[in-house]
Amino acid sequence: MNRQQHEQQQQQQQRLNSLLEQLTLPDTDKIKHATKELQSLSLTNEFLLNLFHILRSEHNEQIRILASTLLRRKLKSSLSTVSLEIRQTLKQLLLEHVQHEQNERIKKSLFELIGTIAEEDLNVKKKKKHTQTSKWDELLQLAGTLVQSSDIKQVELGLCLFATLALFCGEFLCQHWPGVFNLVTNMLKNRSSTVICEQSLIILTNLVKHLHQKQHVQTVIDLVPVATDTIQYLFTTLKKENATNLFDLYEALLDCELPVIGPHLINIMNLCLQIAGSNDVLESVRYNSLHLLAEICRQKKKTLLKHEHLFAPIINTLLKIMCSTQMDSLTEYNNIDEQDDNEPVVVSGANHVLEAMSYNLPADKFVPIVISQVEPMLKSSEPNERKSAYYVLSGIIDGCCDYINNNYLEPYMTALKVGLEDVSQEVSSAALLALGETFSVMEGEITKHCQTLLPILMKLMLKQENIDKHNLKVIRIYYAVEELVGILDEEHETSLVELMQVLFHVYSITKNQKIKELVLSVYPSIGVVFKQKFVPYFDVVLQQLIPNLNQKPTDETMSMFSASLNTLASLCRSVGTDHCKALIFQALDFSLNLFHEIDEPEFRAAVFSLCGAASHLLKSDLNSAYVSKIIKFLLESIKSTEWIEDSSKTEKRQLEWDVELEEVDIDNGTTNGVGDSDNDDDDDDDDDERLSVENVAVEEKASAIEALGDLAENCPIAFWPYLNESCQEVKSMIDFPNIHCSQNAMMAIGQIICSVHKMILSHDEKKILEDKLDELLNEYIPCLCITVDTTRSRTLAQVALDTIKTIFEELKAYMLKHEGLLEKAARCTQNVLSYKTTCQKEDNDEDESDGKNDAEYDAMLIETGGDLLPAITAIACQGKLPFFPQYLATVIPKLQRRLKQHSAVSERSFVIGVLAETVQNMTEDVVRPYIQSLYHMFYEYLPDQDSEVRTNSVFGMGVLCLTAKQQLFPQYETILNRLSSLLINEKNLRAIDNICSCLCRMMLVSTSHVPLNAVLPVLFQYLPIREDYAEVGSIFLCLTLLYQQHFNQIELYLPKSIEMAANVIDDSRLNSDTVQVVREYLRAIHLSHTAAFVQVVNHLDENLKGKLSKHLSV
Repeated sequence: MNRQQHEQQQQQQQRLNSLLEQLTLPDTDKIKHATKELQSLSLTNEFLLNLFHILRSEHNEQIRILASTLLRRKLKSSLSTVSLEIRQTLKQLLLEHVQHEQNERIKKSLFELIGTIAEEDLNVKKKKKHTQTSKWDELLQLAGTLVQSSDIKQVELGLCLFATLALFCGEFLCQHWPGVFNLVTNMLKNRSSTVICEQSLIILTNLVKHLHQKQHVQTVIDLVPVATDTIQYLFTTLKKENATNLFDLYEALLDCELPVIGPHLINIMNLCLQIAGSNDVLESVRYNSLHLLAEICRQKKKTLLKHEHLFAPIINTLLKIMCSTQMDSLTEYNNIDEQDDNEPVVVSGANHVLEAMSYNLPADKFVPIVISQVEPMLKSSEPNERKSAYYVLSGIIDGCCDYINNNYLEPYMTALKVGLEDVSQEVSSAALLALGETFSVMEGEITKHCQTLLPILMKLMLKQENIDKHNLKVIRIYYAVEELVGILDEEHETSLVELMQVLFHVYSITKNQKIKELVLSVYPSIGVVFKQKFVPYFDVVLQQLIPNLNQKPTDETMSMFSASLNTLASLCRSVGTDHCKALIFQALDFSLNLFHEIDEPEFRAAVFSLCGAASHLLKSDLNSAYVSKIIKFLLESIKSTEWIEDSSKTEKRQLEWDVELEEVDIDNGTTNGVGDSDNDDDDDDDDDERLSVENVAVEEKASAIEALGDLAENCPIAFWPYLNESCQEVKSMIDFPNIHCSQNAMMAIGQIICSVHKMILSHDEKKILEDKLDELLNEYIPCLCITVDTTRSRTLAQVALDTIKTIFEELKAYMLKHEGLLEKAARCTQNVLSYKTTCQKEDNDEDESDGKNDAEYDAMLIETGGDLLPAITAIACQGKLPFFPQYLATVIPKLQRRLKQHSAVSERSFVIGVLAETVQNMTEDVVRPYIQSLYHMFYEYLPDQDSEVRTNSVFGMGVLCLTAKQQLFPQYETILNRLSSLLINEKNLRAIDNICSCLCRMMLVSTSHVPLNAVLPVLFQYLPIREDYAEVGSIFLCLTLLYQQHFNQIELYLPKSIEMAANVIDDSRLNSDTVQVVREYLRAIHLSHTAAFVQVVNHLDENLKGKLSKHLSV
């Protein structure tokens, strides 16, 4: 380089240095000017080398860091366009300077620069066609030489270089695994430097994700205990704040495709328990250990079950953590924030582990241990221990509710009642939370406790302190009331009157707007349960809502405005009276006109909820202008990216000296931000793990998707012009990193498909509609099946299966056009029943489970898969599809094997119920191979101790007799004898209803094989149907047959039969097909036995006479 060139280079460097200095100034204009100049300079060949010169020689650390950041960004975006000469020079300079740099922060930047170039040069996956590339042997030689040095500092530097390679191009290093394995093994044992140990762990952690071949398994297994020793050493050696990431290796091993962690799981869990229980460790580190323990429970259930002896010490440690930490400060009860932000992070971690255990372990092996350790805490004199006990109960109830319901219900509910009246505010608050959580998931026998608990809760609501002040306990009072109401039924009308009086009183006298919001939140639950019985209270509720919806909301009133919209929306769905239509139109107009004026996700979510409810209530009365306006808003929200809260970026990504790097864009916005130091990998999903998506913007998006599905279902014609765009956007949300958005998206897909099918049935443009329906089915049924097979979430798999079921039940025979899709869904169900889906498998486990060690959530997924079987059977039998017999031959025995000698009540009920519904949809030919096995199964469980199992068995026996026809005649006498013995002691109304329908189905097949003189008196003794109205149809089909063929024997029962028909024919619980069956029965009697019919009708009251007259004239 001649003198002139050297001077020119110095001038460029000085100019560049000056521009970087301007970026550090608190002057927006200068920053903008400097950015523009930098964009121009970045196009020159010397730009990279000049930046490096500043990085190397500048004294100002801020300028050096800024130079390194810009250099890395430029390399990441356009390294492939850099000349080989500059590239080689830069690589040489980097390797030279990294050996001499003393500033740790700058040295870290140098490693990132080296990694960025190495990623392009050494990583095969990153190479592209026509890209200038070069090897970087010098880097490998330098790293290899340094790690062999006798100088500790040199070894540390060499390992840092290897760690950089592992991070940026791990696939390349794995190609040299034997050498890397030896290096890491030796260095993990090196205790001369904590840096050596740390970097060795980092190398192993980053390489584990790239190990896919079986020959790697044993070497990694051999490394784990060495690594564990090193981790334990570092815990005792490092400063507390430097130990935060020591569990990263174990998390990488958990996610590894190879089964490498199993042999060491116990040691790892013991280490986690040791760290979690130590008060000498930072809370963040203790939380990390608990997080790892929770992940082990989620991902390694089968391995964990081999070591049940660990359950008790794990639970004991978790409870000690919760009891030893004051979870709620005394000021909590003056805090109006619903979230308990004061909960220590380590307590949160302990809760996560308990929840993970409850969701993933069999309840019979988990709950007894928890209960045995919680019981003494409930009786403790220490409030914190009692409170912790209730938090434990609230944490495990969702995952173990069936087991607790069947085995601990009375003592469990007694403990909750005691907790509600505890003298400690914090303990009673925790008990309220446990009560609300319990009511939200449990059903059945728990309803008998509502009569005693609701008065206690109403008494709490009426306390003056709870009327005046909004705090965590008050929130939990209303939460418990809301969930309790959800399990009531219409028979509890007295409770409704008392509760509404309390709610009206509180709303009228409280001055606290948040308390009023809580009152409003209870109304929807009441409306869902009591429906039309809520109507007398509707006017008062509307008078409470109207003032809140008449004015544009401010920051202070936004919450109340949104709560009022949500309450109105929910009541319109559940009660839907005509006199609320005017208000919903008014609220809809008002809200939509404010839509772009108010930039609040909470407001938009409430408006979307109202839109969906409006479509449900108004149907076609919601004109296309409204629908068009609403859908545009919905799609805006679904497409919005406001939900993104990347935790790797601070507010506007400011550096320490307040340079807003978003404004420094040397590549005209074509690449990531300057401060983004992440290693971008096209195949890496790590970024998703850094995204926080639990926020109000995500709730808005979920609400928008739900409303879109409602509009498709309720306003199909107005929705049609937006169908394609809506489908595209909804499909993109199926893989969204938020479970509510994903499940709403799948349900919306189901609503759209069903809506198009209904349009085919009622519109003339059938060809266009059928083509669109075929297109939707071909796109989305495979998509839903893939979700079932590949998602890690059991909940999402359930939603996908439920959506497929909804589609099949709506489309029925139309699916015969798509035999391949039907078979795909059938195989998907088979995978679920065989535990072959991603969320059911552990590692590469191919063994099929017998269900013995299922957690309740595992069983729920199996049940959801099984529930699809009757719908598939109905379609396949109608079309005589060739794949179905072999499929059935696999699935039926698989289900029957689940009926073990000591199977749980829920398991017995599910298997017998789903097989009964499947038999109902079979043909005689299809059921023939299974008649005897099904007969023996139903017969065996007829006298089961559980009423639901008995009911399902009786129903199954009835539909089997009807489907098998003469093939079961030899068993009729045996069946009748057992049914007779059951009736003697049976108290359950639903079971009695099904025994009646079973007798009727047997008579429908052959009256000659049923002794009518003996059966008919018994049958009419227990009629009419009192609970299971789905069986009304079979009763009246049988009666029609009997009055046609055996009138003399049944004439005695004509008055009761006609009165039964008159009483039931207008009941809302009957579907249209059943109403038609009852109507045809009445017509048959009226035509064939007119005199007898008229004589009976004359003795009926005027109301029943009017019903009969109406239906006979139809």
